[in-house]
Amino acid sequence: MKHLILLLVLISIASCGSMGEKVIVRMDDMGDSPKWASLSKTMFKKKGRVYAVGFAELPVESRISAAVRVSDNNARFEISREIQDDMAFILQNVSEGVSDSGQLVTFYGSEVSKNLIHGVKSEERYWEKVETFDEVGSKVYKLRIYSLISIEESELRRAIRSALDKGKGLSPQLKKQIDDHMTREIQKLGV
Repeated sequence: MKHLILLLVLISIASCGSMGEKVIVRMDDMGDSPKWASLSKTMFKKKGRVYAVGFAELPVESRISAAVRVSDNNARFEISREIQDDMAFILQNVSEGVSDSGQLVTFYGSEVSKNLIHGVKSEERYWEKVETFDEVGSKVYKLRIYSLISIEESELRRAIRSALDKGKGLSPQLKKQIDDHMTREIQKLGV
């Protein structure tokens, strides 16, 4: 009896391990997903443009048009989040006595986001329907949407500088330090 129970446990473990995802439908009956439609690298730079990948995963019965809007917004947010993270890093490590770096990060992130609206271009979109499994092993179906947006590198730097020029408690030296840091970070995105 012990051997039978052990065998059943091993079979169930092996079958759970073989449970995976599979794409059941791709946009426009494509054979594979585009190379850029991945979450392994959500920002990159190519030929003077900064690219960001947005992603949304929703129940399979969701409207594709609504899911695309969510994914597009997530791509725009990816750029803003990266800028806010870098600014937070700088402001937390300065000795200038910035009293509320969190508030400054929010302010500058918001200002940069406002300035980015006009320069962002939607490049591509991709969707797929996937068969996967939930936490208890039941089959579920998901709609996954990827959006690729871009902005000229020079336009992104201009948006950052424009936000820094609005003032709000930073010395000219700290503004230059932030601008220099952000320029280096953008350069690191190169392919």
